[in-house]
Order: sequence, then C-alpha cells, then structure tokens
Amino acid sequence: MKHFNGKSIKELRKILGLTQESFAALIGSTKDTIASWETTRNEVSPGMAWRISMQTGVEQKSLLEWNGKLKTRDGRQAFTKEDYEKHQKRFWGGGTEQGMEKQLVDCKDALDLLVRASIRGKDGVQARARLAGVVNSFIQWCQQTREDYELEKPIDELLSERKTVLELNKTYRQWREMAKQDPDAARAMGFKNDPTMDERESLRLTMEGIPVWKPGYRMGRPKAP
Repeated sequence: MKHFNGKSIKELRKILGLTQESFAALIGSTKDTIASWETTRNEVSPGMAWRISMQTGVEQKSLLEWNGKLKTRDGRQAFTKEDYEKHQKRFWGGGTEQGMEKQLVDCKDALDLLVRASIRGKDGVQARARLAGVVNSFIQWCQQTREDYELEKPIDELLSERKTVLELNKTYRQWREMAKQDPDAARAMGFKNDPTMDERESLRLTMEGIPVWKPGYRMGRPKAP
C-alpha cells in the first residue's frame, strides 16, 4: 500500500475548514506532525490513517492511496463536510455528553474482552506478558492526555464527586501509637488524645476522603445517575 504525499490531508482540511492546529487537535496529534505530512517530510502510517478515518468518516484507503479524491468510509461517494457532520453525530454522538458516555461503555467493553481473552488464550502467559506492555502504554497515554488538554481541574472536580468514608475503630492505645508513628494520618482522622481515657477504651472515627487520580488504580466509582 502506498502512503499519500500530503495532498490528501490538505484536501481533508480544506473540506472540513480547519487549520493545521485545529485539525491536529481533532485527531489527537500536533501541528508540527500535520505540517510534516503536508510537506512530505514524513509519511502517515496506516494506523494514523485509520485514526483519521474513525474521527472524520473519510475512507482510510483514499488517504493512503491519494488519487485526487477523498471518499466516504464505505468508498461509495466523494467525501464532503456534510458526511463528516453525519459521521460525528452517528459515531461520536455529536460530541455530546450522552454520545461520549456511549463511547466510554464501548471502550470498557473492548478492554474487558482483551483482558479476558489474554487469560483464556492457549499462550495465556505470553499473552498476559504482552498485555502488560499495552496497559502500560495506555497509562502513559492517560498521563499525556491529562497534560496536553490541561485536565487537572476537571479531573479533580469529578473526583470530588466520588468521596469515600473511611471508618476506623481502635483502642486508645492503638490511636496513641498511630499518633506517634504517623501523626499526619492520626490528625487527618480527627484523633485528639484524651489522657483520662483508659488504653483499652475503644474510639471509632470517620474521615471523608477524595480519591487521587492515578491511571491503573481504583479511583472510586461514579455515582449512579
């Protein structure tokens, strides 16, 4: 399969009415990458062409094998901005919260199947070893996306909706030992030493906490609608 010479991307951007910067944001890339394609400094990979196809609705083949015309994903007709808008509504839900919720469910389903298949496969051990690398790449992607789109604040806002209650029941002796060994934790739980209390007396304390954002770790479940 021949790679395109950059004219297909220029044509696609022209159809969509996007600058290099806005097109890069649309497909999750950079302006420099788009420029390198259009000046033929670099060639797009089939994988990247597939990503562009999924995002816009243009045919992958017509991106890679440029012959002067872009087609819709089914290859039946010339690609237009109207086709892009229809694809956005049908496949991505028009960018609405409801549409993205559907995509989220589909992504979770795909990841679940990959993990379960790696366990059941004949070469299960090797598959799990390879899968670990894929999962690690996904974690790195999460970190990069958080930085690229400056998502720290909205992530913190979402996590604040996932408050959890930690409850500990210890004797005064245990609380006092905790206060010596980890004073910050004891203070966060609200422990205040009462010298009049016997060491064997119990004290139950609760603390409301907010999960910390860390890909690959449980961060609390979203509240049911």
